[in-house]
Amino acid sequence: MKNMVMFKHGEDAWITYIKNRIRSNLNFMAIAEGSTGIGKSWAMLSVAHQIDPNFTIDQVAFSFRAVMEILNNPDFKKKKWKVILFDEAQTEISNRAWQSLTNRLLNYLVSTFRHQNVILLFATPYSDFIDSQTQKLLHCKFVVKGHSKQTNLTTIRPKLQQYNSKMKKFYEHSLMVSSKMGTFKITNWKVARPPQHLIDPYEEKKTAFTSGLNKDILKQLEGVEKKNKHDEEVKEKPDKLYRLETEDEERVQYIKDHPNQLKKDYAKSFGWKTPRFSEWLKKMDKIEVNIAKYIGKPDYLANLGIK
Repeated sequence: MKNMVMFKHGEDAWITYIKNRIRSNLNFMAIAEGSTGIGKSWAMLSVAHQIDPNFTIDQVAFSFRAVMEILNNPDFKKKKWKVILFDEAQTEISNRAWQSLTNRLLNYLVSTFRHQNVILLFATPYSDFIDSQTQKLLHCKFVVKGHSKQTNLTTIRPKLQQYNSKMKKFYEHSLMVSSKMGTFKITNWKVARPPQHLIDPYEEKKTAFTSGLNKDILKQLEGVEKKNKHDEEVKEKPDKLYRLETEDEERVQYIKDHPNQLKKDYAKSFGWKTPRFSEWLKKMDKIEVNIAKYIGKPDYLANLGIK
């Protein structure tokens, strides 16, 4: 059975399962999901450390670019257990932008790097943040239930993922463990707190990431506000004379200098008949020349035919 492992004293069954995949020249990809602050990142740090006691904070990524930098690092390639934690993955690979370059490249990666024997752990609030194509390639989902301060253990509900392309649906399986006492199912996995030498640099790196993200959000908001302000200023401009022909500018100026006349009077001044003047008013309206603002006489608007 693919979801069966032999009991190994001193090693969690899930760690055994992950290592067995690597020994079989495969990779392993899992997503840890859970609400903000529930402990999913620390839990994945702990899992990474259990797999590889030499796991370092340099193997934690907060962007897809950082993931690729780790993968291409010569020292990383030499490691026996190549573990990467991609934390806060939803900030870059949201399924709402599945056609983005990041998502396409990520899909290419996870569908082709099996021979590299990489263990890639995602941490995100909800699995549906991940692009649907990537989800189909995940081997497992770790649903983080919560952390106990009394025991310092985080409870995870692990579920092996199997996607049926014909049925177009996912199936979930529990890990089975065979021992001298019989066979039993792993429903919940109790994960210990990660060592302090990982927690301290992780929190520092996470703070730097969050600060950078906040600055980027502020920058984008300022850009939106600046654009909105510009649009409002353009909208509030009395006229855009730079868009007019010289003759039209002169006509607009003439109306400004000679308010309270009838349309036929303006038409006569321009050497036109009244219908042509009316058509000209429509043309001015289309290019957002608000003649009414030049005149500023409410009782005159009716004479110009402007509402």
